Amino acid sequence: MGLSSDVRDVAGDEAATPAARVPAALRPWTWPLSRIGLAAYLTVLVVYIVTVGVPTDRIGQTGWIVIGILAARLGRPLREHIRAVLDWLPLLAALILYDHTRGIADSLGMTVRVTELAEVERSMFAGILPSAWLQEQYSSPADPHWWDAVASLVYTSHFVLPWALAAVLYVRSRPAWLRYVRWVVLLSYAGLATYILVPAAPPWYASRYDFVPEQIDRVITNGWAVLGLRNAGAWLDQAQAGSNLVAALPSLHAAFAVLVSIALWLHVRNPALRVLIAVYPVAMGLTLVYGGEHYVVDVLLGWVYVGLVLLVTLAWTAWRSAAPGDPADEAPGTIRVLGPDEDLVTVPGVADGAADPRRAQRTQGRLEVDDGQGGGDGQQKAVLWPRRPDDGLPAPDRPPDDEQ
Repeated sequence: MGLSSDVRDVAGDEAATPAARVPAALRPWTWPLSRIGLAAYLTVLVVYIVTVGVPTDRIGQTGWIVIGILAARLGRPLREHIRAVLDWLPLLAALILYDHTRGIADSLGMTVRVTELAEVERSMFAGILPSAWLQEQYSSPADPHWWDAVASLVYTSHFVLPWALAAVLYVRSRPAWLRYVRWVVLLSYAGLATYILVPAAPPWYASRYDFVPEQIDRVITNGWAVLGLRNAGAWLDQAQAGSNLVAALPSLHAAFAVLVSIALWLHVRNPALRVLIAVYPVAMGLTLVYGGEHYVVDVLLGWVYVGLVLLVTLAWTAWRSAAPGDPADEAPGTIRVLGPDEDLVTVPGVADGAADPRRAQRTQGRLEVDDGQGGGDGQQKAVLWPRRPDDGLPAPDRPPDDEQ
């Protein structure tokens, strides 16, 4: 009896082994619809990048992002897909306007600063231009090195990472996405205002047109040869050809690297990843100076602009929090529209007309929709739970245990 039972158990285990050995993540037929859609989207995107290149135009780039968001949300109600498209349209319009106006300085007749930045740079580094010195020491266009490959990758990340991060934040937490988008738009237009008022040329421009005696070239694409991706270098050259040649001050490449790092730091807890996040802005700054794209002062001013944008948004948020609410919101029997950072949940009341002793604790720091009848009616109360500002994640479906 025992032997036959053991035999059956072994046979059963052997029959179940082939399926059990395949992890669920490697069985596409068990995936939810959203994962299948995302996998298909990523496959098509990779093929497009390999054959055509990374999409950099605003409409094409935003189109790919929105399609990816819709693919990651397959199976959800149609209204959520419509909302995603409508959410991204204002951002797309703001960035298209930015692209079409950043070259306006050429038509305004503003004086282009070329030698002034070089003089500031010399005063900071004992008469040396860091771009010229770095290229003299480490650049060899005929025989690029591994650090040229790293520089090419870091520089190109500017065209991909900020927008990929925006897409991920939108899927994970719309409030966190809104905060990040505010930073992006404010930073872009702060840079645009400076480009219009103080157009400035980069180091390679000053060298090419003999404003400085040092030899400074655009070497940022040399690293693609190390990676065997010469077509990528041609694509990047084409992207650079359409850029504003006198928009060096401040460096938005450096600024966006800091902005992306700050946004990631708020959501990443892994120490090793945080080290990479902290190194990224420094790597971008060094890449820009080495590649002749920006002076050190451009990079530093870009970082300062990020600090100013954060201070402005923090001040605006504090002002909104301190501003008195609409008196109608506090009138009994009225209904207030939920803000983007709030969720509506219900908590039970106390029966037999007794006052709820936990009501003051539960509603402290929160907003409660009251029917004007007071507590203790035995009915469920609708409570507006604000999302936590520290992680930007949605509020829980119910109050924590210590508040029930």
